[in-house]
Amino acid sequence: MTVELPEQEKLSKHRNNTSIIYVSLYFLLLAFFIYLHSISVPAEEKIQKVIGSIDFAFKGIKQTVREVKAKELAGDELGLATFHAEIRKVYETAIPLVESHVNEKGDSLRFTVPISQLFKENDDTLRDTRAELFQDASRILIKRASITPTDLEIMIEVPGHLPSVDGFKNNPAGKQLNTLVNSFLDQGVPARNIFIGIKSSDTANIFFRFYLRNDHQRQFQPAGEDQ
Repeated sequence: MTVELPEQEKLSKHRNNTSIIYVSLYFLLLAFFIYLHSISVPAEEKIQKVIGSIDFAFKGIKQTVREVKAKELAGDELGLATFHAEIRKVYETAIPLVESHVNEKGDSLRFTVPISQLFKENDDTLRDTRAELFQDASRILIKRASITPTDLEIMIEVPGHLPSVDGFKNNPAGKQLNTLVNSFLDQGVPARNIFIGIKSSDTANIFFRFYLRNDHQRQFQPAGEDQ
């Protein structure tokens, strides 16, 4: 036997069921948002830690690059060896009779060139085949000096007594030195990077010395003292 509930009682029971459903959904949503909040805080901390790690890593890389750069400029063994190799190739290719010498410290490279390989006899005009030598040597010197201060000494030997200061300009050796200096200046080498010298000798050579600048190091050291 089936007993039917009154219409009013049916409606009341339906409303109660609906309220329970809404309350349940509310608590489910509340629990969901609480869960989201609980996992969002650690995530934010992790993000901050990651950002901090990235920032530290990049700062560390920059610092390492600066340290390596400073070390390179301080010791610069690889750069100096490359410079010596390039400049030696230029001189040895242009002048078969050239002699090269590196000092014990390794920061000075000197070439010994017979005057006759650069100038005609008793003349201050360079041989036509030597233009490329000064172009290439100047290019390498300028590039090197932009990295670390590097200078060039040019010393010429003269037979007998040295010319006086007043007569130096008209002396053949003085004119040849002037030609050599201008050959580098014309290619863009700054005058501050070039030094000249002259000495009395029984031989007739010109010395080109490329060296790291040192305020305490005197120029034009005699052969055997270039240490």
